Amino acid sequence: MFTKAIAVGALVLASWTFFAGRAEAQEFCSGDRVMGGCPVSIGDFPWMVSLNRANARSRFDGHFCGATVIADRWVLTAAHCVDTEPPNNPMGLEVYANSSSLSGGGIAYDVDRIYVHAGYQGVGINDIALLEMARPMAVTPVRLSQAPTAATVEAPGGQSVIIGWGLTPPPHIARGRGPLTVEERGSTSAPSLWDTSEVLLGAAVPIVQNSLCDPSADDTIICAGFREAVADACRGDSGGPLHAYDAQGYVQVGLVSGGTYCHQDGDHYGTYTRVSAYTDWINATMAGETPQVDLRASEPDYTLPPTFGFVQLSAGFQPDPHRQQLLAGGSLLASSAGQGCVGHVAEAPDFRVQYQGSGAPLSFEVTSQFDTTLLINAPDGRWYCDDDSAGELQPNITWGSPLQGQYDIYVGTTAPSDEVGYPQAELIIGGGGGGQGGTAPDPTK
Repeated sequence: MFTKAIAVGALVLASWTFFAGRAEAQEFCSGDRVMGGCPVSIGDFPWMVSLNRANARSRFDGHFCGATVIADRWVLTAAHCVDTEPPNNPMGLEVYANSSSLSGGGIAYDVDRIYVHAGYQGVGINDIALLEMARPMAVTPVRLSQAPTAATVEAPGGQSVIIGWGLTPPPHIARGRGPLTVEERGSTSAPSLWDTSEVLLGAAVPIVQNSLCDPSADDTIICAGFREAVADACRGDSGGPLHAYDAQGYVQVGLVSGGTYCHQDGDHYGTYTRVSAYTDWINATMAGETPQVDLRASEPDYTLPPTFGFVQLSAGFQPDPHRQQLLAGGSLLASSAGQGCVGHVAEAPDFRVQYQGSGAPLSFEVTSQFDTTLLINAPDGRWYCDDDSAGELQPNITWGSPLQGQYDIYVGTTAPSDEVGYPQAELIIGGGGGGQGGTAPDPTK
């Protein structure tokens, strides 16, 4: 769903206690803060794990998705969390277990193989994957919902719990969406003050009719949440569990797939992959009967929605320059778009500019602590790229007489993501000129 593993998931909390009789074990929110969740104990959810970038500076920086241990060497998550990873020996991926804190106390395990469902097509469509671990984990597995009891624990009107380390606002933001700008409310990017939670958070949400998530949805999903933003998942919780509760305790009925972004206006229903619909696939995969598939893209696709949003600019725009924060890098080679282009980029554009007007130059420059590259698909349909025209580590592409239309911008890293991760970068769009950028010819396919 999201590129660069920035998937759906932070927690919004409900102002009521989940499941009468369970308050003594876990109380889900006694105050009225929202979009923050309540801290939960790994003792109540020992199967909960973080998917982490192995080369990140810390577990906090490396976290990108949630997952659950379902057997000694098997972990369940969303396909969109791992569909850009190599299926065999994904050395840049780790599973962090045995701690509710990303600050420490847990154990990291290497992933040996990734099994993505062959029918995965995005949010709510076979969005499920299994990770085979390199060694046993000795972690209490979650109990998965099965067909015989599914109708009881998965029925609309029932209550459920979501947990994760996803994006959450700072503590001073109270009920509602907080001090968000109009641009933030309409954007697919996270609000600037939001960040990954260092501690595991939980929130209670009701299960609702699937039609509230998607009028055409079938029984392979579960829809849960509120009409207003009382409790929700946000980016970073993707792949994490949706729990119900029965006489035997917690049971995983779903995993976070997608939904409306947690700070937007309107409905906040989340789409969850229904685990019981994939019992046969899970069992066959763990038995070695499911072939691996590699769904990784081979080249950038500028028709996809931009990961970090878009802007409409006209000649003489103000403020000049326009600045955009984003994460650089990806799993694709920039050279797949144009001969002579260097670096590693994402499949989807990082940012998009709709430009109108004439008579002024248009420049794109990137600053970062890491060595970045720049790849742009311009309105003429050609690919343009640069490495270090603006300085030792800073790429720049400038049009003296820019074409009107759509510019799809990719910010890459010279080193692969399994070495540097997805570093922070700033895209600087200027309307007053800039350095000389390099170009790449329109690729011949």
